[in-house]
Amino acid sequence: MIRVLVVDDHAVVRTGLVHLLETTDDLECVGGAPDGERALELVAECNPDVVLLDLSMPGTSGVAVIQALRATPEPPAILVLTSFSDAGLVLDAVSAGADGYLLKQSEAEEILDGVRTVASGGAPVDPAVARSLLRDLRDRRPTPASVLTEREVDVLELLHLGYPNKTIARRLGISERTVKVHLTHIFQRLGVADRTAAAMWAERHTPWSEDRKEVPS
Repeated sequence: MIRVLVVDDHAVVRTGLVHLLETTDDLECVGGAPDGERALELVAECNPDVVLLDLSMPGTSGVAVIQALRATPEPPAILVLTSFSDAGLVLDAVSAGADGYLLKQSEAEEILDGVRTVASGGAPVDPAVARSLLRDLRDRRPTPASVLTEREVDVLELLHLGYPNKTIARRLGISERTVKVHLTHIFQRLGVADRTAAAMWAERHTPWSEDRKEVPS
């Protein structure tokens, strides 16, 4: 029998989840908490296997509850069940130590399966939440301006176009030795080993379009 503690500040939601758990043969509700402080008290008293946790609550937040539980010697599995799929909130919860993240609009069986999954060591994530995370990660892709100086961006762009150091130096009005210094810094900051790898990085992470490319001379 998997012992579950339900934590939600809305009494109707909390009661509904308790009733849902009672419809199964392998899940047992050992308590319900209306806020984070009471949740921590009940975890100590009831020793649940899984905490089914809302994030938005008065007083101690859901993320703070996760952090507090993770600091205990034998923390229960934590399944977030909330209305929010915002990537920032998801990352906060996961970073704090949540084992799974589902939305309240999930089907009843999906919630029950989520409880079983975290209890067995799995990590269920709602598809809408996964899409939100992927969009956020795409939006956070590094750009040249975020990791390089303005002059290093100029050097990288010309390298990306295939120009040798001598031509890059002439086009930028700097010495060939200075170009080599810039390239060393670029390689270090991008975490690449050579010109080819730097050019490939630029291909993936820069907005430079095909019509800006020229044939090196």
